[in-house]
Amino acid sequence: MKKILLLVCISMIVIVGCNTGEEKVLTEAQGIADEIVENNENADIFMFNDSVYEKVSSNGDVEKTAEEKIGEIQEQYSPGETFQNGMATILSIGTEIYATSLGIGNDFLIVNIGGEWLKYEALPQG
Repeated sequence: MKKILLLVCISMIVIVGCNTGEEKVLTEAQGIADEIVENNENADIFMFNDSVYEKVSSNGDVEKTAEEKIGEIQEQYSPGETFQNGMATILSIGTEIYATSLGIGNDFLIVNIGGEWLKYEALPQG
């Protein structure tokens, strides 16, 4: 009986000792972004308010739909990193993000890069 108890205690110590305590949990948006960059290293996406946005167009008409500035790009994505809010693959740090009158809610966001307005569409989740 003592041998069994000793064996159980040693087994528990080994199991607990092997646990690093670090479990990587991704949000749905992070999973979507990671999958996109894994399949297309040239993808032009950014993550904002737990949604992933992908570039869909750039034209002069987009500027007319600009509303208020709601944020900016804070980090540049590097391969192997997990996507975070404020991170982009192509857009530079400091690029301003604007709400737009296009779509419903935040279906679309636009950015301004040196006078060129670019439209980004939220990718569906769920």
